[in-house]
Amino acid sequence: MKPARRLALVALALCAPLVGMGCELVLTEHRSGKLLQRVALDPDRLTADIAFTHSVLGTPVLDRYVWRHGPSGWRAYLVEERFQGEGYGLATSAGPGETLTRENLAGGTFWRLRLKRLVDPLVVLPLPEQAMRVVLADQREVLLGSISRTSVEFRAENCPVPPPMETP
Repeated sequence: MKPARRLALVALALCAPLVGMGCELVLTEHRSGKLLQRVALDPDRLTADIAFTHSVLGTPVLDRYVWRHGPSGWRAYLVEERFQGEGYGLATSAGPGETLTRENLAGGTFWRLRLKRLVDPLVVLPLPEQAMRVVLADQREVLLGSISRTSVEFRAENCPVPPPMETP
């Protein structure tokens, strides 16, 4: 291989990480900003679930978030919460623009709250006894207690920005 070609390949390899990592969910320590993990996000869905065990009831809870782009960048919205039972911190009724239904889903009968609540910043405290984890659209999971004992902030980065909506 000619030296010039070899040098070009080395330069390309060194620059590759700078070209963009693709759409990612970035997990950092909330207060320090220390990077904990980067996880690829499906740029067509931009969703992630935070699943955990309710601290009092011992039943499963799943919070579904979607990231939407606006004037101040990507922001997380809580769009669904699924849970069994009734207990502290769980919805007992739907608010304006929300729906609360009882549904038979895989794993049993759940309450399903559908909403559109901005959560900015999206920060959680990963208590190990709650087995708090992020579940991605392709079913990959990240056990949050294994990467941090402090509050974790979630951000979408490097995702394609949707075109602006046309006005009629």
